Amino acid sequence: MNCPLCGSTEVRKDFLLGGAAVHVCGSCSARFLSPQPSDSELLAIYGEGYYKSWGLSGAGENAAVKAMKTATFELRLDLITRYKASGNILDVGCATGYFLEAAEKRGFSPYGVEISDYSSAAAKEKFGADRVHRGVLEDCPFPDGHFDVIAMSDLLEHVRDPLRTLAAARRALKADGVIMIMTPDTGSLTRRIMGAKWTHYKREHLFYFNRRSLSLLAQKAGFEAVNFEAAKKAVNLEYIRTQFAAYPHWLLSPAASLAAGLVPRGLRSRNFGLTMGEMTAILRPSR
Repeated sequence: MNCPLCGSTEVRKDFLLGGAAVHVCGSCSARFLSPQPSDSELLAIYGEGYYKSWGLSGAGENAAVKAMKTATFELRLDLITRYKASGNILDVGCATGYFLEAAEKRGFSPYGVEISDYSSAAAKEKFGADRVHRGVLEDCPFPDGHFDVIAMSDLLEHVRDPLRTLAAARRALKADGVIMIMTPDTGSLTRRIMGAKWTHYKREHLFYFNRRSLSLLAQKAGFEAVNFEAAKKAVNLEYIRTQFAAYPHWLLSPAASLAAGLVPRGLRSRNFGLTMGEMTAILRPSR
C-alpha cells in the first residue's frame, strides 16, 4: 500500500476502526483510514442524527449552541486577522453560516461552500444564493483568485483527497491570501495518552495530520505553513455531554454525563475554553 499523500510504501496498519483500519505513513507521518467508507456509508453518517452531537436536531438553530460555536469562531477570526483584516472570505464547510456571520460583523465579505442541502439552504437565506455554493470546493463557481481568506474548520479530515482540496483552494485564493485550517492533531497530548481510543478517531475522519504531515501536504499544494497553534474551543458541559452520548467512550461518556448532572442547569451552558487535541494552521501561497 502507498501513502495517498506522499506516495511512500512505508505504510503500516496501526489499529482497526469499524470495518477499516487506520494506517500510518513512516515517511510523512500522516495517518489515514483504509478502505474509506462508501458514499452511501458517509451519507448515512452525515444524516440528521449527525447533528445530535452538536445538541441540534436539524429542525432549527439552538441559541446556546450558536453562541458556543460563535465564541469558537471568534477565536479563529482573532488568528486570521493577524494576517488579513478584511476582504472576501470563503468558509469551506460553512454549515448554516455561524462563522460567516461572525466574519461579516468584522468587515469581511462572506462566501460559503456546503455539501448539505439543509445547511446550505439556511446559509443561502442569510447571505444570498450567489454567495453560497451547495457542493464542494472543487466544483464551486467562484472565480479563481477571488478570496483573501479561505477558512477550513473541521473539514480537511473529512475529504477523500486533501491534496486535491488544497489545490482547489490555491486556485481560489489571491496571491497574497491566507488559508486557516483547524483539524485534529495526532501530535497532541490527548492522542498520545488515549492512543486508539482518541475521540477524534471516527469513521467519517478519513485523514489525520500532525504539524509535519500538514506542512508537507501544504508544500505539495503550493503553500507554505507560516503558523501552527493548539486550537482552543469554546465548549460547555451540555455540549460535552451530547458529544460523548453521540460518540460513546467507555470512560469519558459516563464522566461527562455525571459532571453535567452534578452542575446546576443554568451553568451547563456556560462556555469555557478548552484545548481538545486540535491544531490551527495558517498557510499562504509559496513565494
